[in-house]
Amino acid sequence: MDKKIGISEVNLEEKKILSRAFEAFNSSIEKLRTYQVKLEKQVKHLNSELNLKNQELTNVLQSLSNGLIVTDLQGQIRTFNRAAASITEIQPEKALGVSINQLFNYEVLPEPLDENSLELLNRDNKKEFSYHKPKGELITIETSTTLMESEEKEKQGIIINLNDITFLKRLKEEAERKNRLTAMGEIAMQVAHEIRNPLGSIKLFVSMMKKDFAPESGEMELILHITSAIESMNHIISNLLEYTRPKPITMEQVDVHALLENFVEFSRHFAEKQDIQIKTLFSAKNDHILGNQELIKQILQNLFMNACQAMSEGGTLVISTDNKIEKDPVLIERFKDRMITENQSIKLLIIRFEDNGKGMTADVRRRLFDPFFTTKEQGTGLGLSIVVKTMNSHGGTILVESEPDKGTRLELLFPLSNKDQ
Repeated sequence: MDKKIGISEVNLEEKKILSRAFEAFNSSIEKLRTYQVKLEKQVKHLNSELNLKNQELTNVLQSLSNGLIVTDLQGQIRTFNRAAASITEIQPEKALGVSINQLFNYEVLPEPLDENSLELLNRDNKKEFSYHKPKGELITIETSTTLMESEEKEKQGIIINLNDITFLKRLKEEAERKNRLTAMGEIAMQVAHEIRNPLGSIKLFVSMMKKDFAPESGEMELILHITSAIESMNHIISNLLEYTRPKPITMEQVDVHALLENFVEFSRHFAEKQDIQIKTLFSAKNDHILGNQELIKQILQNLFMNACQAMSEGGTLVISTDNKIEKDPVLIERFKDRMITENQSIKLLIIRFEDNGKGMTADVRRRLFDPFFTTKEQGTGLGLSIVVKTMNSHGGTILVESEPDKGTRLELLFPLSNKDQ
């Protein structure tokens, strides 16, 4: 009996110890659960702060006026902000996950993207290239790249800044062209006067020589050739002086659509003989400008003849009009002497000539409006120079887009008259 009581006491003591162990274990479990809840709250708070920071970063990236693209180390696009979408006319969802070189059809990032090329990104990081928007507009894009690294210098991705420098580049080219034209104009005017004086004397002597030879003689034939050459030289000098010498212009309200309809009707017969089809699309709702009809006709005739010569084997010429409210400060600089609204914008009429001819190289396009520059065997190189001068006298400007074998688009930009403001 005593033995049984002893065993019972031992079992009871063991149970007490076991009970205390379970209590301690349960207490530890409760503490762990408490810590877990606190930890989950902290993680949730940190995730919330991280999401907030990410959202703030996303908002900053999306609100940037410059286009910004972030790629991984393989060149696949991970971020494509609103400005980049506006510049390229590509929706972000269509850009994400796509190779940036494939998206622009241009080697924005070097291929392959190995360690050496990644290291070079921060040194030689600027590129400039032409890009066709989905709607067909050709722009010039400038990119600059930066390698994205962690605090431990671990490479994490590539940041590409994107800018549309089309108008800035055109403005720079126009400024350079104006400087060249000013210098060439002064020289040309002096040369023209120096040539015209002895040319008049030669013409007088030749006319006197005609009296000494029979009409059918060989000498008379030579004299007629000399006379023809003198007239040709005199015509070139007259054009040159017309280009260099400022002339007062009589301005009036011009109904551009009516003017274009008459011009197209007059030109269609010549175009058909050259196997060229003229299409018109007059979309401008406001088409009145302040200008000189005869001078504008000369501009249209010059552009028409150039388009026909670019389509020597036939083609299509599209003449269209449109209105635009221009807000780009770089382009507005060209119209600073014209009527500009309070919100720093100007209403324009655009006359557009588009052909599918042979197009132009970048060098030809750059020198297109220089006096005496021509790609034609019989050209004088003054036609388009006079066009630019006439556009300037009308407070307008001319833009050119062209690539070899892809045709040419010229836009005449006129400020609308007060009638259509």
